[in-house]
Amino acid sequence: MNRNRLFLILASCAMLPIEAADYQGKIGKLEAVFSLEWHDDGSVTGAYGHPAKPGTIYSLEGNNPAEGELYLEEYTGDTLTARCYLRKVVTDGVILWRGEMRNTDGRILPMEFARALGRIETPAPAAAENVYSGYVGRLDAEFRLAWREDGTLNGSYHYPQRPGTTYRLVGLNPAEGELFLAEYTGDQLTAKCLLHKRLEADAIVWEGLMMNEDGRHFPMAFARSRGNQSEAGSIDDYEAKRQALFASIEESVRWDDFPLADAVIERVPVHLDHAEYFGAKILSWQDDGIGTTIRLSIADWDQKGRLLLEAGREVTLRAARTLPIPSALLVGREISVLIAPDGSIYSLELCDIALTHVRPADSGKLEVRGVIDLFTVEESFDWSPERFAEKMRTAPVIEFLPDKLALDLEPSRDLEFAEGEVFFQTIRLVRDHGFAIQATSAGPGSLELESLSLEPEPGPRPWIPLEGLKETVKAPPIQHTTQAG
Repeated sequence: MNRNRLFLILASCAMLPIEAADYQGKIGKLEAVFSLEWHDDGSVTGAYGHPAKPGTIYSLEGNNPAEGELYLEEYTGDTLTARCYLRKVVTDGVILWRGEMRNTDGRILPMEFARALGRIETPAPAAAENVYSGYVGRLDAEFRLAWREDGTLNGSYHYPQRPGTTYRLVGLNPAEGELFLAEYTGDQLTAKCLLHKRLEADAIVWEGLMMNEDGRHFPMAFARSRGNQSEAGSIDDYEAKRQALFASIEESVRWDDFPLADAVIERVPVHLDHAEYFGAKILSWQDDGIGTTIRLSIADWDQKGRLLLEAGREVTLRAARTLPIPSALLVGREISVLIAPDGSIYSLELCDIALTHVRPADSGKLEVRGVIDLFTVEESFDWSPERFAEKMRTAPVIEFLPDKLALDLEPSRDLEFAEGEVFFQTIRLVRDHGFAIQATSAGPGSLELESLSLEPEPGPRPWIPLEGLKETVKAPPIQHTTQAG
């Protein structure tokens, strides 16, 4: 292995990827953080990782053949796995590299990453300014942002509880629904922010994460009324596309065949290009032993995350799959639904499961056994460890055969979990793949096994316990998927 590459991998593994990164961005739909070193001879070395996939680091080697051009090769271990071609844009103190990653397996993924310059000149006035209300961490905040037609913006924010201190913001709106902001205290870069847009019936909401230069991270969001449409002129287009997609949702769907249920794949997708997530309420759930008929009311969310069911679309889905959860526990539950660009339903996120055991089935796949988390949306607003533990003591334990299964049950690198804990993943019903169990972008939670009585009765095919974080078995290739996010 190249010595520089080995050094970068070891250095990156020794610290949190998000803290070591000089750039934030994404590859495909998955957020990524990058650390790059630029050398006088025009060569570039570095590494990157996905915060949602802690522990996996990819090394990068390439060159800067001309101003504004960047070529990088991605290595997984010592194997060349992708070639990346990018071009640079610099506006208002933000450097954006954008291009594509061409994987050696034939896939081509969009790729971009950005960072703020350490010191910038005061930008020229922007075309129009909007006022937002929101928060950073636990503090309420007020924001003023001015958007330009070229996708750049500048502004400021302050905390009403801390009068006298104002923070300057400059940023870039590199693609519809995405926002990169750099926070300056005076002339000092003090934080970087990544946000995504969500449209409500009467509000525009930006949500994401503030990553302070001192290593602290804070949830961040701000919103404004949709009455003032001066935000870069692209909001109307995005809203129109989302409303058109919602109007095209099919009212009757049948999934009699799952063509990729037995295919060897890397990952069951969680996102599709130009697809959109909506919420849904399960109106009825009928299991006849060979399939399930699900009646849904699909709707958008308001600013507080509540479903706008009065404007919902009723849909009936018939799927040739069954899930051994009593229908009474599913009816009335609010879930997320991914709608493909053609208006078809792509997937349903049903509920979370903490896997405790697996065992081989006659089909060659693994059956799973685990405890189901059926917290409602309302209960999640009043979540506490005590209430969670009490609810989980009475939660149903189910056994079934998933089509796709992720068993890489690793915790986040920045969290500490004790021996004897299990992690929640999501049960998804996916149009092409069937039932998939994998962690979604929300990340797994944890549950202490001591509080539960989960040992199954002995039988001819014994269950294999998944003790804590120790993966004792692997899913066979036709059933394997990696975590989604």
